[in-house]
Amino acid sequence: MNEKDKISSTNKIIVELLAKHQWIHNFQVTKFFIEKPWNHIPEEWKNVLTRLTTEELNSLPFGYSKEDWPESLKKFITTASEMALPRKISEENKSCCLDPQIKRGMNPKKQHEVSHMSALINDISVRTGCDVVIDVGSGLGYLGHVLTSVYGLKVIGLESKQSHTTGADKRLFSDTDDKIINVTFEMEDTPENRLEFKSLMKSCFQKFRKSECGKDMDCDGPKVSLSDSNLINHSATNILTQQKNTESEQCDACLAESNQTPIQTDSDRKNDEQGDGPNTTLTGNDVTKSDVYRCLLIGLHCCGDLTPAMLKVYSEADFVRGLCCVSCCYHRMVSQEGTYPHFPMSKELDTVMSKNHLTPSAPFLRLGAQETRARWKTKSEESHQSHVKAVAYRSLLELYAHQENVEFSKLFRRIATAGDFENFDGYIEKTLSRCQFSSTHGKDSMRTKLKALYAEYHVYFQYVEVITVSIIHKILIMLYIP
Repeated sequence: MNEKDKISSTNKIIVELLAKHQWIHNFQVTKFFIEKPWNHIPEEWKNVLTRLTTEELNSLPFGYSKEDWPESLKKFITTASEMALPRKISEENKSCCLDPQIKRGMNPKKQHEVSHMSALINDISVRTGCDVVIDVGSGLGYLGHVLTSVYGLKVIGLESKQSHTTGADKRLFSDTDDKIINVTFEMEDTPENRLEFKSLMKSCFQKFRKSECGKDMDCDGPKVSLSDSNLINHSATNILTQQKNTESEQCDACLAESNQTPIQTDSDRKNDEQGDGPNTTLTGNDVTKSDVYRCLLIGLHCCGDLTPAMLKVYSEADFVRGLCCVSCCYHRMVSQEGTYPHFPMSKELDTVMSKNHLTPSAPFLRLGAQETRARWKTKSEESHQSHVKAVAYRSLLELYAHQENVEFSKLFRRIATAGDFENFDGYIEKTLSRCQFSSTHGKDSMRTKLKALYAEYHVYFQYVEVITVSIIHKILIMLYIP
């Protein structure tokens, strides 16, 4: 069996498993007591799963099972384990050290992300011969600042919010301000947007070129390769790099644009061979050889439809030599008539899912951006109980609103913090002070009804960890095999 057939076979098994057990992933966790997923757990599974020790519960997502367990449960665990993607952390790239001045404004999480991501990006830039990084969704410019200050790379930051672009400009140092260009631009998956992106890149390239010529009048300008591409897929680290053979073309940075030849994508060359003329979506006389640098397209936290849009640019724009992105928030992809145009992107996988009646939903897609099973390996009994309360208490609030036909909205980003889950009475008080309800009932009536729901549904708390931690994480590790 060749590699393509192996992938097809694996996808088929995964889709069939997901379709058969949709009750595990096709519900909102905050509506746990409304949708009652525990009713779908096979009775023979319940007897085992509700009696697990903390150690066994933590080991279940890693393939743990016992000989006397039901065959159907053991088969589910075995199949999920065999289909799982490898989750080993790469040791190839070490994080960079951040100067105190560069770390200004970054919380510990952001420092961790930026230090590791920047080292990885630099490595890919070296391997692909890229001299400019296009940071999509650049925010306040933390990542671009490190790439320029530590590795000397030129950076074009694309950010949809003008306030963030302004904030990123304020972070620039005098010795790096000629290497970073921050622009307000929102990347979308439309031909018009890609044409605008191409025009914008031309302007940025010209600004870099003028800066170079101002420092060095003997500037030869950027070198460009137009040879065929060789695509390499590094799925384990979510990296796609496009390495192209470099030619020894020299171009004068100050050469008049009228004497240049427009750059072509693979699709342009194909159209030219067929006599259809150039593809005007991403090409045209607006971008010339001397304008173009070798670019690496990157994104940290590429939310929703941003990753598919970047993939389209990567596949069509000849000057983009590599792609490195960390996707997130798949559930924020735009849906049309109950379907997601960008998921799955594989036509073959889409066909297999349709045959098995597996339709992506927001809860299904949300799981793809959740943390991996590794975090649960060492969870304590106390941690599990805190998680049970956090899920159950919020679900009881949703159940109350559902039964009473009441709408509520948060007045603050979070309804409650970790310390508010010690007991349900404390959670109720925090909820009443931090949420606005459309109900005409007084707070005393709401307290009484919420406490009654707690008494009725407390017996089902035992299923929270079984479903939201153990079983779901078995499914989670397989969701997005291409």
